[in-house]
Amino acid sequence: MLPIRQSNTMAQVPDIKDKMILFGNVNLVPDHYDDWQAAYDKLAEHVFANEPNTYTYYFGLPLEHADNPSRSDFMLAFEVYGCRDDLYEVHLKSEAMTQGFLPTALPVMTTGLDLVHFGVAGGFLDFSGRKDECGIMHDVQIRCADANARRELLGALRMLCQAVELAQKRDGKGEVLTFLGLENLDNEVGARIFARYKDRETLEAWQRSDVFKGFWEVVKAGVQDMSARAYRPNGKGWLWK
Repeated sequence: MLPIRQSNTMAQVPDIKDKMILFGNVNLVPDHYDDWQAAYDKLAEHVFANEPNTYTYYFGLPLEHADNPSRSDFMLAFEVYGCRDDLYEVHLKSEAMTQGFLPTALPVMTTGLDLVHFGVAGGFLDFSGRKDECGIMHDVQIRCADANARRELLGALRMLCQAVELAQKRDGKGEVLTFLGLENLDNEVGARIFARYKDRETLEAWQRSDVFKGFWEVVKAGVQDMSARAYRPNGKGWLWK
């Protein structure tokens, strides 16, 4: 296990504006989370030590299973790579992956690797630079009506990211730990908002804020559908290294 390495001092957070963001849907056979996690623990040691361009390896459990992960049939993986080749030519082709992790993990999954790729439209990975653990993370998936609607949404999303960051600087609390506006690289209509909050109260306060309500009012005509889900960190992986 490689938990987030917290620091009391500001560190140089990697600039992820030109990085590739990967979300993985870890679809599990019920009651086999522990088997998957044991295989991951071995892989994580290799990745942290040998893959400098795997910047982030971070996981969230659905709230309904957060207190008993062993029963979970799903987990969200949030990963950051330098570029696509760092994922497909290095990470997924390593011996630790092909000979260690995959032969153990795939049999306890209900699907193969379920991966979606994103670019960064705006936002920040770690506002404080201290790698603080969050109390809750929130993942919003958006499908726009067409490519033009997504272009308009991404413009509004960049402004939303700026507003959230300015608010963190202004109030000095830093309760929004991560806030990223993302553009789906696999199609022309997808976007995503991934955020980490200090606690549930902070998440709900931002959802009810004028800046969030204003964002949705501006973009809703071009949104085909949207889904959102909250997660708790599973205590494995790392936010950045």
